[in-house]
Amino acid sequence: MLRMFLNRLQSDNPALLDAAVELHQSGQIPANTWLFDLDTIAANARIQAAEAKRLGLTTFLMTKQIARNPLVAATALANGIDKTVAVDMTCAHLLNRCGLPVGHIGQINQIPRHQITHALTMQPDYITVYSVEKARQISDAMDSVVRVAGARQSLLVRVYGDDDVAFAGQEGGFHESAVVDAVRAIAALPHVEVIGTTAFPVVEYTFDRERMPPGLLPNMTTITDAAKRIETELGIPMTVINAPGNTSAETFATLKGAGATHVEPGHGICGTTISQMMLGSSLERPAYTWVTEVSHIYKGTAYAFGGGLWSLMTGLYDDAWPKQMIVGSDPASARSTVLDYQHIDQIIDYHLPIAQGDRCQIGDTVVFPIYTQAQMTRSYTAAVSGIQAGRPVVEGVFDHAGTQLDEQFAPLLSHR
Repeated sequence: MLRMFLNRLQSDNPALLDAAVELHQSGQIPANTWLFDLDTIAANARIQAAEAKRLGLTTFLMTKQIARNPLVAATALANGIDKTVAVDMTCAHLLNRCGLPVGHIGQINQIPRHQITHALTMQPDYITVYSVEKARQISDAMDSVVRVAGARQSLLVRVYGDDDVAFAGQEGGFHESAVVDAVRAIAALPHVEVIGTTAFPVVEYTFDRERMPPGLLPNMTTITDAAKRIETELGIPMTVINAPGNTSAETFATLKGAGATHVEPGHGICGTTISQMMLGSSLERPAYTWVTEVSHIYKGTAYAFGGGLWSLMTGLYDDAWPKQMIVGSDPASARSTVLDYQHIDQIIDYHLPIAQGDRCQIGDTVVFPIYTQAQMTRSYTAAVSGIQAGRPVVEGVFDHAGTQLDEQFAPLLSHR
């Protein structure tokens, strides 16, 4: 898997690899940084926006995978993506602080009750609820933020069926047999209204190369059927069918054909969904990589500074696929030095172990293109423009919490 990602960068975005080495060697980005290519983010966003417009879909950018980097998100929005989606309130706070429109909150993490009022001041297009009680909390909180008589917060209900797929620890919502009664109860609340249904995921995630591209999960039928029953039995129009998960331009038409109105590209905007990396044939190109530095060498193994090895590194990938990186002090030497990740079990990834350490020098740049959920790491993020023109400019470096840093990588007081 990871070697295939390196191969994709070598073939589809070699300028990103060269820029990663140059910027690290010049000290413009620190070790343990997710480097985002804003030129490619912009191009990917234009591809998705055009396809979404053709199909009549609304696009909300999921920002957790990019560690909520505001410059990366702003670039996607400036190139046609409609709004952002906040995976949790930490995400919502950061996006709102940076002036980015938050379209959706509550899909994977519900809003804690004492933060609902502040969430409402962000004026999200909709909030997903898993329970009538959460809808009631939102309705009650609207009393303090309503400025127009009769104003209501639009809600989505998350629905699941017996045969649906859910990631462990991400379950929740209304069973399909109970959703109509739940919506009836929510409809009686004064300051909220249900406008649609959602589930997560609706597109399968698979590492089976024989099943590429991935297909729809039963979750999609569950939410469209639920929407129809709500309309038929309650007479409430369901104008939104939100269909997130493994979303890219190549899945838009399938999702639209199944009834989707809204999609939430995340990795898709970076060209790094599972199918994009494995098939290597998607419209979007890979737009990020992890960059770090050789710290020391011990008994034939080189140890680079860690921080970016999220838990996906163990268990998720096919062990038969080598995990490789390039290492060197300049682009030419790095391109010719492809080394293997040497896995060890670590509670904290203080270091990235590299086999064939005798081919490394202390201070070498390590470019390791790996799939990430960058918010789960303690890495920096860097947003860089001009890579595709051969003139990379670091537009901003941020810490793992999304705080912009100065030239010494110390926190600035404000993003603005």
